[in-house]
Amino acid sequence: MNLHNNIEHMKKNQHILHLIIGFTLLLASCKKDNFTQQGMAEDHFNLNSGNQQMPVTVAGNVDSKKFVIVIHGGPGGTAIAYRDSYVKDVVERQVTMVYWDQRFAGNTQGNNGASGVEQFRQDLKNLLILLRAKYGNDKKFYLMGHSWGGFLTPYFLAHESNQNMVSGWIQVDGAHNYRMNDSLTREMLLHYGNLEIQAGHQVDRWTDIVSWCENNGFEGSYNAGQLNSFAHEGENLISDVYEPEADYGLEIIKQNALLTQWTNGLSSGLLQIDGPTYVNPNSDKLHLIKLPTLIMWGKYDFVCPHQLADDVMTHVGSLDVQLKTYNHSGHSPMMNERVPFWTDLLEWVDLH
Repeated sequence: MNLHNNIEHMKKNQHILHLIIGFTLLLASCKKDNFTQQGMAEDHFNLNSGNQQMPVTVAGNVDSKKFVIVIHGGPGGTAIAYRDSYVKDVVERQVTMVYWDQRFAGNTQGNNGASGVEQFRQDLKNLLILLRAKYGNDKKFYLMGHSWGGFLTPYFLAHESNQNMVSGWIQVDGAHNYRMNDSLTREMLLHYGNLEIQAGHQVDRWTDIVSWCENNGFEGSYNAGQLNSFAHEGENLISDVYEPEADYGLEIIKQNALLTQWTNGLSSGLLQIDGPTYVNPNSDKLHLIKLPTLIMWGKYDFVCPHQLADDVMTHVGSLDVQLKTYNHSGHSPMMNERVPFWTDLLEWVDLH
């Protein structure tokens, strides 16, 4: 009798379990994708491309129908570093910002997959396809490439018909031509270094930098690395450069997996991801880019000197090109002069 009752009880529980499972599956099949379609977005998901899972944050005013995609620096950097409190509180109220960590960068997961620049280009294309599929074909997308991202962005846009996927190009202190970049960095360090020595500013440090540049060229990976190090130091030695204003909320800090970022940064260096950039200078392909173009540059950027902006101005195929120079900024004007920088960007996006 007890055995019979136990069996019947088990059958009843099993029947209830099946009903619960069936109802859950029904809800799952009816559930829409978790992508904000109106109002203010705070969406987090992964782009799965080429054996890597790349985190993407879409945040801001979806009703604006304008999405600015951050193509971050590095290689090995992180897009979420561009989302300081001003961007979160002011910029995202007016447009939608897209923060995408590239392969072998930021909080991206997976140590497999290709590390060539062609795969980065395909990843960006896959991101645009995903964004358009999830947020709608009525949205406009703008690529904001900074530093290394300023190589990847024109490399993407000049390829086949990729530029038809976006509405504008924003080039921020970008390294579109690495060989030219290294040469200009050396020249700029010599020029400003001698001026600062004559003015009695940071004489000991500038003397060391100038001496090294006078006795070394710009070619080769060692020299390029040393010049890059001096370039970052150099802008901090210029009194006209404003202190970075970037500050971050706790929720943004919590998004950063520091060990993953460190590992990806190390991997990017070991894989020499930006090595092929020296044989893909981009300058000879800029004429293919017909998109509206906004060029934004720090006057005292030793990392990517201002003459790179002039090269884009000279060779880009667009008839709608604007240049904005920030006289108290180095390599990152969005941090040195964030209010004028983001004001200019938002005004330009609004017009395009």
